[in-house]
Amino acid sequence: MLFRMKKINYFSLFFVISIYVMAQSSSNQKRFTFAKQATINLEQITQDFSPALLVKEMPKPGSEKMVHYNYPETKNTRLSSNTTQTLLPNLALGVNYFGNTWGASTPNDNDIAISDSGIIMSVVNTNILVYNTKTFTGSPLKSLAAFTAPVNSKHQESDPKVLYDPKTDRFIFMCFTGYVDTTSKLIFGFSQTNNPSGNWNLYTLPGNPLNNHLWSDYPMLAMTEKEVFLSINLLYNDSSWQTGFVETVIWQIKKDSGYAGLPLGAVIHSGIKYGSKSLRNLCPAKGGSKLYKPNMFFISSRNFASQNDSVFIAEVTDTIGSPTNTVTVKVLKSNQSYYFPPGGRQPIATQTLATNDSRVMGAFYENNKIQYVHNTNNPLNNHVTVYYGVIDSPQSVAATASGYIIANDTVDFGYPNISYAGLNALDNTAIITFNHTSNKLNAGCSAIKADALGNFSNVLRIKNGAKPVNLLSGNLERWGDYSGSQRKYNNPGEVWMSGYYGYQYSASYPNAHGTWLAQIGIDAGTIVGIKNIDTPNNMPALLFPNPSQDLFNIELNISQIEYVNFELYDAQGKLVTVLLRDWIKVLQNTFQFSLRDISAGIYYVKITGNKGTNITKKIIKN
Repeated sequence: MLFRMKKINYFSLFFVISIYVMAQSSSNQKRFTFAKQATINLEQITQDFSPALLVKEMPKPGSEKMVHYNYPETKNTRLSSNTTQTLLPNLALGVNYFGNTWGASTPNDNDIAISDSGIIMSVVNTNILVYNTKTFTGSPLKSLAAFTAPVNSKHQESDPKVLYDPKTDRFIFMCFTGYVDTTSKLIFGFSQTNNPSGNWNLYTLPGNPLNNHLWSDYPMLAMTEKEVFLSINLLYNDSSWQTGFVETVIWQIKKDSGYAGLPLGAVIHSGIKYGSKSLRNLCPAKGGSKLYKPNMFFISSRNFASQNDSVFIAEVTDTIGSPTNTVTVKVLKSNQSYYFPPGGRQPIATQTLATNDSRVMGAFYENNKIQYVHNTNNPLNNHVTVYYGVIDSPQSVAATASGYIIANDTVDFGYPNISYAGLNALDNTAIITFNHTSNKLNAGCSAIKADALGNFSNVLRIKNGAKPVNLLSGNLERWGDYSGSQRKYNNPGEVWMSGYYGYQYSASYPNAHGTWLAQIGIDAGTIVGIKNIDTPNNMPALLFPNPSQDLFNIELNISQIEYVNFELYDAQGKLVTVLLRDWIKVLQNTFQFSLRDISAGIYYVKITGNKGTNITKKIIKN
């Protein structure tokens, strides 16, 4: 099998004296209080138009994408193996099945949370799935648009994130809307109970919090015992995410107020730099076996460098309101460089899956170590694979950083995440989950076990895709921007993941992508007695309505950047609803929506823009 490795050729662990700089950010702290905006019950949403805009042109990379930053580094161009590696026991695969369907958007932006009672909340860029793993029952998919409708101003939602809080047995959701400073905002939801299908308290935070004409993109979420932390990038308007970047800021929020529906206290930390450069894509280190207090670590890399070994640690110290609440920054030098990753190959030779860069994509803190993962090139074969990093004693002046590049002779690995799977303070076992693809395999998902000492298991191939992915007009498809992973807190050694899966959505979209959900254990005993469900056909039909039923597509060509309204009218010319309104920045787009929840008849979709677009389409629902 392509994923079974007969020999482990990872390079060994070297401890080095770390080069670091400790500095308080002049921290630029700004305090806020946000009142609850609305309450919504996910299961009781009865009218869901599921509007989505598929941008069919992949944005061009920024010109600075391959910058080689002048930071401390060691140019390791080979993977050394001066010590003997141990092949760890294989992972065990439990229940696994098709998750969220494609929703006329790319990429997936998967994330997942699972409660101690076995309730999954799985999110992608367009929809939400709630599923009970004990009873094998779930609720129908709900769109992000319907869930956030009371507060989202009908703008397109993106990059949903979800967390389970084992301390309070609650869920937290967030996403952002808007792609310019005047429409950008962050939407937070806090579940009122341990049932994510029930009531949620909704809040909105400004996407331009510093009032400097920037908007918010690429959120990452984690929590401590008392607070939830969001890192997010601030970008210039009308620029790519590569060239438009200004800085990454950190939101620190009192979560218990959110569960209770009380005014939400928050602080934003800005101006987080090493030297004169803003740290980019700060990835929070979630708690490994439990939630910790009060500090939160964030890990960052020089993600656009062709080669680099700098590892940055930003630490938010103490809780909101504390006199010691600030941000400190240090840089470590890893013993192993990481490399700018190539795209992932597909069986369709002309269609490559974009990996973007080598930003840190997942991290956790446990046993005085931070373990983290991101994309890298494998210099032995020039294929994209996973970089696995370990930071020992991150708060100490003797902190060290070590790295490993996971071997991948024939298959490309990308968009990893990581969760703690150890059993005690002497056990540093982690489960690394990631997407896979190759010139012979359709895109799917896999996992591997690591122990923080350079030892790994064989790769567990969870699911191969049924079809290659081909949605955009060029030769570059989307593969990320995330994959989801969470430890099941009350069953040590068990991790759930949400990965990528290529499949046929409909006759019109034979090469789309959905999610594959999987339960993974460090051994078979961890997940004993779990029924294996491995195909979409075994899932309840209510989760997977016929994709062609009551779904309508409108091809749209816009000649210039324009703010466009999509409105639905009945046969008498009465406005039924505003489906979507947002900025459209590229020429080729497909707008999709559903009429499943309204009566049969004749309807009209009116599309108008601030630069002169005026289109009316007749729709007949039988």
